[in-house]
Amino acid sequence: MYHAVRPIEAVSPSPYIIGPEQFSQQMEWLAEKNYQVVSFTTAWETLHSGRPLLPKVIVLSFDDGCRDNLTYAAPIVRRYGFAPIVFLCPDLFGHSEGNYRDFHAHSPLLTRDETFELIQAGWEIGGHTRRHPRLVKLRTREELDDEVGGCRVAIQDLLGYDAKFFAYPFGQFNAVVKQSVVRHGYQAACTTLNGFNTARTDRFELRRIVIRAEDDLREFHRKVQGAYDWLGYFKLRSLEKKIQRQARNASVSELR
Repeated sequence: MYHAVRPIEAVSPSPYIIGPEQFSQQMEWLAEKNYQVVSFTTAWETLHSGRPLLPKVIVLSFDDGCRDNLTYAAPIVRRYGFAPIVFLCPDLFGHSEGNYRDFHAHSPLLTRDETFELIQAGWEIGGHTRRHPRLVKLRTREELDDEVGGCRVAIQDLLGYDAKFFAYPFGQFNAVVKQSVVRHGYQAACTTLNGFNTARTDRFELRRIVIRAEDDLREFHRKVQGAYDWLGYFKLRSLEKKIQRQARNASVSELR
């Protein structure tokens, strides 16, 4: 899981902005170590069929739809024939770097035409809501459906592309948010829970490995090889307890 890839000073201004040289070294390492970097669709169809994936299969994903995904990341992945997926917010096409309510865009965001260029380069497109809100904080079903379902409709209208996969903004979701994603026909959804996926993984709680600016090549190796999978377990347990508390509080409110 990546966000922005662009030139930085000695220290990255954000953990989610990594330099092109750093990104290039990571892609080179995957190729040299014979990782099978496949499209999201290829990995999903294999998992969904119940067939085992080949060893060392990787999917590259980018959240938010930063313009530098096209200008810096795309030429690098093209060297190796990799086809990532970018999860984007269509209502923010062409917006500058900055704050949009809860969301901070780490770089200027892709325009509609630039997104077409990524599609032509073999990238897949996924939904990331219309405006990148914290879905768990939306108060009504109408607001939630507008962000989740409206995102898929807007991508279809603007790009003629059927976005079959979704990523939760900020990695935040609960049972109600998942139901909305299911209701609007997405086939699967990505979280920020750390770890690997198998045929038994909930398809609306797919794990990812978050790559950060401070990850040197040795740390990247460790992450890809599963050194921190235990983090996903504890984060999931914490999330489950939070959802249970919310359900209990809702039940109490109904009784009152």
